[in-house]
Amino acid sequence: MTNFNGTDPSMAVRRAQLITPYGIGALTDINNQSVMIMGSKYWKWNNNDKEQFHDIRLERVMGANYFIEPPTKDTGSVKVTRFPNWLFSPKTKKLKTFEEWKSALKFASPSFDKKPYEFFKSEKIYLVPVRFMCTCRNGHVQDFPWFEWAHLNKKDGEDQLRMKHELSLFSSSVSDSISSIIVKCTCGCENSLRGIFDTDGGFAKNLEKIQVKCHGKFIWDLEKDVEEDIKDCDQPLQTVLRNANNFYFPNIVSSVNIPFSENKNIEKIKSNPVFITLEKLLSQQSMPEEYLKTTNAANLISLLASDTFLTEEQVRDAIVEDQLEIKSDEDVTVEDYRYDEYQVLMGVKDFDKNSGRLNITECNFKNQSFHGLEEKIGKLTLVNQLEVVNVLKSYSRIEPTDSERMVELQQEENPSSYHRVSEVSLINNIDRSYVGIKNLGEGIFVSLDKKMVNLWKKRLLNSKIESKINRKIKNNIHEDELKYITPVFYLIHTLSHLLIRELNAYCGYSSSALKERIYFSEKKGKEMYGLLIYTSSSDSEGTLGGLVKQCLPERFFKILNSAIEKARWCSYDPVCIGTDSQGRDSLNSAACHACTLISETSCDKMNSFLDRTVLIGSPEELSLGYFN
Repeated sequence: MTNFNGTDPSMAVRRAQLITPYGIGALTDINNQSVMIMGSKYWKWNNNDKEQFHDIRLERVMGANYFIEPPTKDTGSVKVTRFPNWLFSPKTKKLKTFEEWKSALKFASPSFDKKPYEFFKSEKIYLVPVRFMCTCRNGHVQDFPWFEWAHLNKKDGEDQLRMKHELSLFSSSVSDSISSIIVKCTCGCENSLRGIFDTDGGFAKNLEKIQVKCHGKFIWDLEKDVEEDIKDCDQPLQTVLRNANNFYFPNIVSSVNIPFSENKNIEKIKSNPVFITLEKLLSQQSMPEEYLKTTNAANLISLLASDTFLTEEQVRDAIVEDQLEIKSDEDVTVEDYRYDEYQVLMGVKDFDKNSGRLNITECNFKNQSFHGLEEKIGKLTLVNQLEVVNVLKSYSRIEPTDSERMVELQQEENPSSYHRVSEVSLINNIDRSYVGIKNLGEGIFVSLDKKMVNLWKKRLLNSKIESKINRKIKNNIHEDELKYITPVFYLIHTLSHLLIRELNAYCGYSSSALKERIYFSEKKGKEMYGLLIYTSSSDSEGTLGGLVKQCLPERFFKILNSAIEKARWCSYDPVCIGTDSQGRDSLNSAACHACTLISETSCDKMNSFLDRTVLIGSPEELSLGYFN
């Protein structure tokens, strides 16, 4: 393993990149070498001083004690390990493992570990990692079986002692086809890489022939990879490219860290340095609630009470309640989690206004006229300041999970019929922490008028617009996403995209700087028809206020009107407006890059569930658009 420290410019990445795209279990390049980010339990902080932070709601839902921010170049380092382990010489075409290359040298300098090399006629040739590796749907990874693959077609009885063979990798022609790449052994055996990407069973049969199967290793967690603890993996291996998108799908949970009044005491307690000591002791106990009654705990509770101006009973009760909430097995979805945020932004639920984390201003516009648009909008709230927390929950390989659960199901060791792939939890089991990052920012919250939405839904009944959306239920999507196949969600999500595109032009933020957070539910009594567009920064001062200033009522409705008018015409019309199916899993209708799509990092749903016709109507049903 190697320390990934930003003091060396060639090894520096931004903090946010260690959430995505270079999260735990992902690959990145350092000095043209491929390395995998190790688990947070292997990271180092100066003086063991981790940068902890809290989001009480999110901790309770995810069963975490706290969250930690990745270290900076001044506060610590991140551990990485070399993967894949096979290296290739672009000069001699030889193919060996890292250890074999190192042992072949008479003297390997310390720099070899960071940038491996060989000598060819006194010339120093730097080695490069191979492009191919194997993974499975359970999240395991391993090196491509180069030696075994080269000898796939060997005759029975031929000697295969590993130490007597040397491999080379070369192209047999000028073609870019995978079949032109050949791995050859000095014993005379050779084999083309044709078929290594097959997923119809051909590659699996060849692996079975050479007795290669998934080793069940994760690479990024040494404890999970201990030989006696590894469970047999029955998932077939698939070959992927080192820089392929399907190698790593991070599952990131986001939260608006709202300071609810009922959490005021526990927030004061957890932000106190004394609690860090108590938390370590509690994590070692099988029954933390009983430990709080002991003399050792009583001394720390007394100190906490003194520092936070609470009584010892208040401190103890707050900690016990928090521990019970953290251990709760309640299955919370994104929809459930965002309901509390929605109530605050709607002005229904109160919060601690003195925390400095959230500052909102409700706009009064109902007594003004904006060409009838004011009737369609229920609430307009300026979010002058907010704190957004992003936590790396888990990852999957080969396919994304698309799960709406706030916590991964760790008991689900094998893919189910719906999930197809397994989530690999990234919780640090030593202290029950996740890696995350918090940002300060600003935003605008918009909700649609509930009465107008219900009237619009009645107008849509049995229409072509409703029918084309409802037909998408038959598409091959995750069960958790079925609730989004409804015209109302398409309306809210498409409106959010159109506003983001328009705001980019008005307030000067880049296309990826603005992000959306959709609030949607059609549960009776818990309806949500809202959206939050925000921008955030890891800077301690947050952002500059440009987004909020553009969204005062007189400016907002001008922007809204402009966004709707631009939605009426796309440069790809009439093809775009008449399309029923496009985008991921054909979940979009009249929506393309020219009119509706935004940066995928800004979108809640990977640019899916979009259709302009729900806002402006279709050529056949012009009057059925929400804003018509």
